[in-house]
Amino acid sequence: LYQNNQHSIGQYNRILNRFFLLNEVSQRTTDVYEKLNAYLVEQTSEVYEDYLVARQALKVEQAKLPAIINEDNYLTVENYSHMITSFLEQCAIVSRAYQTGKLNRYSSHLTNAENISLFIRQTTLDLLNNELNSFQGFYQEMSRKSAYFNSMGIFVFISTFLLSLLFAVWFSRGITRPISRLTTAAEEISRGKFDGEPVEVSTKDELRFLTHTFNEMRTKTYRMVEEIKQKSKLDQLLKEMELKSLQSQINPHFLFNILNTVSKTAYLEEAERTSELIESTAALLRHNLSSLEKPTTLGKEVEVIREYFFLQTARFGDRVTFKTEINESCLAVEIPNMTLQPIVENSFIHGIESYEKGAEINLRIERGENDGVIIEVTDNGVGMEKETLYRLLDPAGESGSEDRKGHSTGLGVKNVIKRLELFYGKSGLVDIESEEGKGTKVTLLIPPRREEGEQHVQVVDR
Repeated sequence: LYQNNQHSIGQYNRILNRFFLLNEVSQRTTDVYEKLNAYLVEQTSEVYEDYLVARQALKVEQAKLPAIINEDNYLTVENYSHMITSFLEQCAIVSRAYQTGKLNRYSSHLTNAENISLFIRQTTLDLLNNELNSFQGFYQEMSRKSAYFNSMGIFVFISTFLLSLLFAVWFSRGITRPISRLTTAAEEISRGKFDGEPVEVSTKDELRFLTHTFNEMRTKTYRMVEEIKQKSKLDQLLKEMELKSLQSQINPHFLFNILNTVSKTAYLEEAERTSELIESTAALLRHNLSSLEKPTTLGKEVEVIREYFFLQTARFGDRVTFKTEINESCLAVEIPNMTLQPIVENSFIHGIESYEKGAEINLRIERGENDGVIIEVTDNGVGMEKETLYRLLDPAGESGSEDRKGHSTGLGVKNVIKRLELFYGKSGLVDIESEEGKGTKVTLLIPPRREEGEQHVQVVDR
């Protein structure tokens, strides 16, 4: 727009200069003729000087005439310049003839100068008329360009307005988008969904700090809720085990007193074997009726297993063989109460109880990696199907008890697995290898001793 405007202004100035030049030539010609007549009348040197000045001014304007020449007026301008030259020559002849006293001569040349002056004015009018015709085309072109520039200006204004509006919307959305995301995340939290994706922002202002703080709050809340759920599961699990344990708690103190009386009676009657069996039964019952909330040591669990082995050996005789391989340095490790007995019972009841002879159960305890403990319970029983094995190891399955048979505590292997995971706060602590007809091997991977001050997962007071 600026360049076109400058071009139009330049062209307009050139046309005006041509008008001014032609008008100036016509005025200077008239001025020269009038100054000459004034000199002829007044005959003073001052008037003659004015005449000479007017002549010089006309010559200056004549020298500018080539600037207005174009293809259409070339011949006219050339003739126009020649007429000016002829006019100046006639005026010079008149002034010299007058000064030398040749009155007859200067009179005829004065007439010629007047006629040429008239021709110059007429030619000036013709040139001005041609210039006006050219100016009319220029004016129409200017009008067309002006309309075009107006349209372009309106278009540029509308485009700028729309782009500014789009930029304003984009800029405002850059501010409101993180707030909208925070609002959506807050609504999800109000509906109880704490595990959503973190809110992401690309800005580096206060909204970034607010979003980062919100994400941390959401993560901590989610962890707290999950911890409460785990504690609730452990609480429920312990209640189930206590209910199973209560099935055998028919006045336990009375039962223990009766067993102690029978044991002493058998001892006094020199039935030492019977006394030992009763004592083992009482010890086993006392352990089973103890609180499941409190952890115990691996040594106490091994003592219970030995009592259990003693009772089963007395019952089945040579049909069953129990073997132990225990690293005594591992017995001080804390584990959840009632961990080994359900696994040994499961191996006996579901694995080897149907054998008439050659049944064998092995208990091996040794040190593992990073000061951990490895517990293995192996039997050469009937094994289990793959579906049963997958069901036991499936973390999404129910963690209740299996079908209770005979002398079982009623606490299932899945129950033991779940309590170990909750107790140590990690999964993958139990591995079971089994094949039908070739026995079963249950491996417990007890993590290293916890650092001092670190607490086990406890159930809230009920």
